[in-house]
Amino acid sequence: MLQVGQLVGERFRVLRTLGQGGMGTVYVAEQLGLGRHVALKVMHPHIARAPGFSERFQREAQVLARLRHPGSVEVYDYGLDSGFLYLAMELVSGETVESLLLREGAQPVPRAVDLTVQVLEVLEAAHVLGIIHRDLKPANLFLDNHEGRERVKVLDFGLAALGGELNVRLTQEGMAVGTPGFMSPEQMRGLPLDGRSDLYSVGCVLYELLTGVPPFPVAVSAEAAVAHLYRPVPPLREMRPALSIPQSLEATVMKALEKLPELRPADAAAMRQELLAVLDEPLGPAAPKKRGEGKKTERGLGLARHEVPVPKPVAGGLPVGVVASREGSTETTLVMSLSACGFQARVVSPEGPLGELGALLFVADGRESLAHARALASRPGAPPVLLCGPADDWELVTGALEGGLFDFVPLPLDSLDLTRKVSRAQKSKR
Repeated sequence: MLQVGQLVGERFRVLRTLGQGGMGTVYVAEQLGLGRHVALKVMHPHIARAPGFSERFQREAQVLARLRHPGSVEVYDYGLDSGFLYLAMELVSGETVESLLLREGAQPVPRAVDLTVQVLEVLEAAHVLGIIHRDLKPANLFLDNHEGRERVKVLDFGLAALGGELNVRLTQEGMAVGTPGFMSPEQMRGLPLDGRSDLYSVGCVLYELLTGVPPFPVAVSAEAAVAHLYRPVPPLREMRPALSIPQSLEATVMKALEKLPELRPADAAAMRQELLAVLDEPLGPAAPKKRGEGKKTERGLGLARHEVPVPKPVAGGLPVGVVASREGSTETTLVMSLSACGFQARVVSPEGPLGELGALLFVADGRESLAHARALASRPGAPPVLLCGPADDWELVTGALEGGLFDFVPLPLDSLDLTRKVSRAQKSKR
């Protein structure tokens, strides 16, 4: 860490430490000559030494300096000094949305929507420049007062955007670029990102503004990652039963939180327009549920039913095969669950022909099941293989994603999640 009084880049004198994050430490520094205070973000040395990072840092810093929006933090300068990569940025005052939520809890609908609209305005400007934030969360949204109006400032564009190409490598080293409770599924998988990844994070923030809790309020990072990858988002009224919001607002939130990017709003402008339309609607009481509606569980199947319509399987789709690493009642239960969702399903032998199947579900029994499932997936003419196992077995989950399997189906089964994934597998086989 830098010492108080240390000079960086021959023009920034360190005054005090402001905070520390995954990619660097933030200091309050004085810019000599101008006498202004700045936020000086200095990359951790092991990140700065990563191959190619220095060149990418300077290239991206130039792009970030072009991001001029009232809701973004202005970049003043950047450079390399004695092995330290630094970024000098506007120093803001006020409080974070995270502090607001801790103090007040869930926010009124108009305020929650207004704050989110302001964030989306900043993202519109950033995405035009090709800048993806990658770490949007309440702690990175700052509130200040500008001409009598509450204004949102989006922080940490620099650290988040600059970490993009290193995301997968840093994660493998145990240092994730991003926050699991707010990261999109594709970001957790290390896939290429576009602006719709940020929209997923915005959806998480808006969800917490409306309910007082994030979509998946779990403390363990691995559990949060599993939830965002595989579990349906709980309806807003399930988290806050007395919540009264327009149905169109709930629809926009749930759309932003879709697991697949193509099902989310097309871009920040589209999501912003949807939310602005919500502000024009009258706020009435929540529609009462009809008798018998809600979430039910079919005994013996562990199969959850949701208020949202379950997508129908592909008409005329090929049958789905079920294989278990150890014979037992699990295969029969899974076949019954698939049948309840509208699929043709049957238990098959792993040694038999698989080419006539549209998808194959392999029920795991321990980590050694991964090798067996991968062997089936590598057979000529094999259908897409989905591994089925406990949602809290993080090594099994990541092993499935990294091992060339089509997808992971967590237990206990969820009807909507099961239908979506098997339908996608059937379509890919066709």
